[in-house]
Formats: sequence, C-alpha cells, structure tokens
Amino acid sequence: MILIILDNALKYANHRIDIYLEHQESHVCIRIVDDGIGNPSEFLPFIFDRFYRVDRSRSRQTGGSGLGLAIAKSIVTLHGGTIQLNSEWNCGTEVIISLPMKNPLTIKS
Repeated sequence: MILIILDNALKYANHRIDIYLEHQESHVCIRIVDDGIGNPSEFLPFIFDRFYRVDRSRSRQTGGSGLGLAIAKSIVTLHGGTIQLNSEWNCGTEVIISLPMKNPLTIKS
C-alpha cells in the first residue's frame, strides 16, 4: 500500500516527496506529501474508484491502469484504517493513512 502511494508520488512529483510518521494513542498515521501536479478538486470524490484516472493522457505517459489507489484503499480498509487524499491542481498531493495498532505501545516512566 505504501509502495502504491510512493509510486504515484514519484510519477507526479516535481522535486520533493516528504514522508511523515506519527504515533497517536491507538493509531499510527503516515503522511506522504509531494509537490507535483496535483488533482483538480472535482475529481477527488472518484480518486479511489477502480480504473479511474484523472487525466486519460497520463496513462500514455506513465503507464498504469487506474487500480493502484483502489487497491491501496482496500488494503487500508481491510486493516481497519482510513486513507484520505488532499490535492489541489498544480499544488501537489497529500495522502494521509491512519492504521490502528493491534497492541498500542505503552511508555513506562
């Protein structure tokens, strides 16, 4: 699932991809942010649909079938987590994945 998100970031980023990991009480949060071309807001509700591609011309340039994000969402959902994609045309994309921890860490003082 992380490889799918990173593969998309590598295809569309201009120069930078940042990865953030955060431990919350019972979840781990993974944020992947790129400075790429982004996606128009009107397409975001469909971004995790199978075979969906924002721009059909991208398939000729970068390959792919439009299944990656649908598969990533299925993996996250099967693990009881959530995935969210925030994007703006020409301003990059942020993917936020939140996964529950089966045995949350306890910090002893």
